[in-house]
Amino acid sequence: MRETLEKAAERLVAARRSHRPTPGLPEVASFDDAYAVQAAFRARWGDQVIGHKVGCSSEQSQRLVNSPGPIAGSLFRASLWQEPAPLDASQFFVAGVEAEFGFRLGVDLPPRARPYTRDEVSAAVDAVVPVIEICDTRLADWRTRRIEEITADNAFNGGLVAGRPFQDWRQLDLGSHEVMLSIDGEPKGAGTGALVLGHPLVALTWLANELSRHGEGMRAGALVAAGTCTGLHFAGPDSTVLADFGNILGRVSIEFHR
Repeated sequence: MRETLEKAAERLVAARRSHRPTPGLPEVASFDDAYAVQAAFRARWGDQVIGHKVGCSSEQSQRLVNSPGPIAGSLFRASLWQEPAPLDASQFFVAGVEAEFGFRLGVDLPPRARPYTRDEVSAAVDAVVPVIEICDTRLADWRTRRIEEITADNAFNGGLVAGRPFQDWRQLDLGSHEVMLSIDGEPKGAGTGALVLGHPLVALTWLANELSRHGEGMRAGALVAAGTCTGLHFAGPDSTVLADFGNILGRVSIEFHR
């Protein structure tokens, strides 16, 4: 089975390098299989992991891909951009965009047997970072793929565009903080942190414990995208995407070009 899962990881590497989608990952039968493929992919891909993402952290997202709950993925150095970000749309298979609260950790959260509490995880956060996640998939006909396959393909992540870190974030009520997303000036989605498993810190706590269950942790300096506040929307190859997090956190923008 291990050899089969490693071959699945090799196909995902090949799909990225050739920019040709892979038909699917039928050998991935469980979430444990999916995370094993993610680990094998990271070893082969060679890029530095600089953080993590939580996917399917809203009921809307879970319904879209038939997921029983949240999923986790990695963020890579070469796929992290600072806003405003001019990006070549051709490097992505699809260009889904989501406005999310990001968290930058100030201390390590190592794996351990005892679950982390929300208070412990909150105390580890150094800053809140407004972000746009670019959701992408290397799977052909991704809407027909099982959630385990989507998770194996790095949980639908294609990259992240980050805004300015805000260290005095505890003055904010992230649960009620509103975020708006527009594409080419047209409003596409709006919501609050309450859409993210009830609160973005709940998503971060889930991630700390999910990684710990697999013997992994999060290091100081890691960036975590907690999940969409605005739903998933798709941008065209010449689109301008804007996420507005209000006066305190500011805006994040992407300009896609051909």
